[in-house]
Amino acid sequence: MYKFENIVGNENILSSLIKSSENNTVSHAYILDGKEKTGKQLISKTFAKLLLCENSKSSPCLKCSSCVSFESGNNPDFFFIESNKKSLGVSDIRENIIKNLETKPFKYKYKVFIIKNADSMTIQAQNAILKTIEEPPKFAVFILLSKNYNGFLPTILSRCILFKIKPLSPKIIEKFLINKNISDNIAKFYSVYARGSIGKALDIAYSKTFISFRQDIISDIEKLDNLDLIQMYSLIKKYENIKENIDQILDIYLLVYRDSLIFKQTNNFDKVIQKDIKICIENISCMTTKNLVLKIEALLKAKLYLEQNSNFNMTMECLFLKLKEK
Repeated sequence: MYKFENIVGNENILSSLIKSSENNTVSHAYILDGKEKTGKQLISKTFAKLLLCENSKSSPCLKCSSCVSFESGNNPDFFFIESNKKSLGVSDIRENIIKNLETKPFKYKYKVFIIKNADSMTIQAQNAILKTIEEPPKFAVFILLSKNYNGFLPTILSRCILFKIKPLSPKIIEKFLINKNISDNIAKFYSVYARGSIGKALDIAYSKTFISFRQDIISDIEKLDNLDLIQMYSLIKKYENIKENIDQILDIYLLVYRDSLIFKQTNNFDKVIQKDIKICIENISCMTTKNLVLKIEALLKAKLYLEQNSNFNMTMECLFLKLKEK
């Protein structure tokens, strides 16, 4: 159910959105920017539900016809735009937004448009929506969801209120998972793998394959030093075939090297998260501190490059050559 009580973290953003509703200062255009599964959809849809609510300006009442129809996915003045293609084109904008702005709201105060992966709009699509954002009808509210706000034209950025969704701390995610009846030790373990995302934490917690998937990746890490170049390129090919999971794969690598560095510095497992792979951690911790830090930095750079759509094979090749350095 879409209500503010179900949203964890990002209190400042929620407060700003609620105050804009209460004070009748709602902007015509917002950008919610953040990584995958950080709550952008939940926040934006809850705010949209509030704007369309007939009885309240501070929290969706959950009882009016607007709130009920919103929950069932049938609210006539709410539009969620997404595409199965890599980018949103001009036709997507014209058919789903511009055409729907030709008429006033069917029943409620606003027409609210949420655009998923809005930073994937082509230049032509951004120019198509720009005029509408510059001179919007009074009833129109646009919420653009993005993973990289730098993908927007400067003219669009200048006309939107930008909110950056921050990753949550492991402690907050751990508490959230415990409240979902997940045991303390497992919750702590998953909260780190979630990398600040409640959505990722839930995906991992309820996954039937994550444990075996993680063990497979850890096995790759253990073998990495002894791979020749042909075997290394075979490993890159393996990851290329499942590159939709590469962010999670690199997170597993990061956590292994992080734990190895912690163990090297403390010489005990008290602050090591993955106590179930002690032998692996001990073996990798035999590297110098400098070498471990360089490998962690290489992993972080590789994640960043891949997020920026750098060439997959070249990025992974450079990464593994650094990880194999003695």
